[in-house]
Amino acid sequence: MNTVTILGIASIVIGFLCIAAAFHTFMTKKPVGWSVGFGIAAFIFVTVIPVFLAVFFATMPGDVTR
Repeated sequence: MNTVTILGIASIVIGFLCIAAAFHTFMTKKPVGWSVGFGIAAFIFVTVIPVFLAVFFATMPGDVTR
């Protein structure tokens, strides 16, 4: 595994933790802003960052990412 792969996996794990945090804040009736904030962070960590890494770094030819 190279650095880009590890960053992608870490990003997805952080995203799922944000999903769990959003659910927890919603169920414990915390302010709505917390749930929305965790939801937006989850979207970024689960979709935007892994796609960015895959498109711009993981597809580079050669040993640039290692």
